[in-house]
Amino acid sequence: CHSFSILGSQEDKGLVIGLWNPASFLTYTEVPEDSTSTLQSHRYYLPSSRSKIISLASDPKKAVVFALIGDSIYMYMYKNFSIWENSSSSISLLYKGISSSFGKIAFDYVSNNIYWCDPLLQWIAMKPAYNLNNTIYKVILRKDLNYPEGLALDPVDR
Repeated sequence: CHSFSILGSQEDKGLVIGLWNPASFLTYTEVPEDSTSTLQSHRYYLPSSRSKIISLASDPKKAVVFALIGDSIYMYMYKNFSIWENSSSSISLLYKGISSSFGKIAFDYVSNNIYWCDPLLQWIAMKPAYNLNNTIYKVILRKDLNYPEGLALDPVDR
């Protein structure tokens, strides 16, 4: 499973986890303090329960969850997102064509770009996160990569 923190409003904090079987987002309204904490959770099932969520990233300012599912990156936009109510969403395909290996995605909240690594093709690519044209992307790093499996961004110290 993969997880990340997301904010619904400045007061709403929680945790979103991507699950495989069945494919769904599981949201917790409180971040656990220890293993004995009791948690309230809500689940949003993906249209295809056989999908495999590989990686997640978020843009809490726009209530968006980006998900790498199979060979595609999707953008889940939630209208008036709240960690307690997340059933009203629209789904948009951002990019299709990632190899079947398990690469990861990351969102740059300064530039509003989404980045992904593809271990099989041995590259890191990016595209404007809110541009739905599947052909607009750029491979930014291809040299001297040996099976890149993850990435993290530091938008502050570019």
